[in-house]
Amino acid sequence: MEKDKLALLEIISRIEGELQNLKELESELNSIKNKKGVIYKRSKGSILHDFYNCCERIFKEIAVELNQSYEETEKWHKTSLYKMTIPIKGIRPRVISEELAADLDEYLAFRHLFRSIYGFELKGDRIDRLAERFESVSKKFVEEMEKFSGYLQEEL
Repeated sequence: MEKDKLALLEIISRIEGELQNLKELESELNSIKNKKGVIYKRSKGSILHDFYNCCERIFKEIAVELNQSYEETEKWHKTSLYKMTIPIKGIRPRVISEELAADLDEYLAFRHLFRSIYGFELKGDRIDRLAERFESVSKKFVEEMEKFSGYLQEEL
């Protein structure tokens, strides 16, 4: 199946844009990672929330443009993450590894929690654990997105 070159270029551009956004999030988190207090807890929570949004924007773009299957359902977020680990013959290789998907699932769960509670209800241990892992998980995400983007470049 020949992919539309414009669609591939758009996906590549969006991946690059989101990876730039991820660098900004990294910088923001690094500036407050070791700070304590409710304002910093809220700030860290917001950054961790944005991190998963960044990942999911890329997944949604791939689902719409390559997979041509996007359903806005209650379980779409979890299903989309899982689908990114599955290669689709003739369409695309897997987007991310199962290991990365498992790591990202924790950030997805946190994002859901973050959207559902008041900021003062955030528990520091979970935020601190996710903030500590952020650098390694985001690095792995960047590596895998660059690999996938390389695949798209080859398809041009």
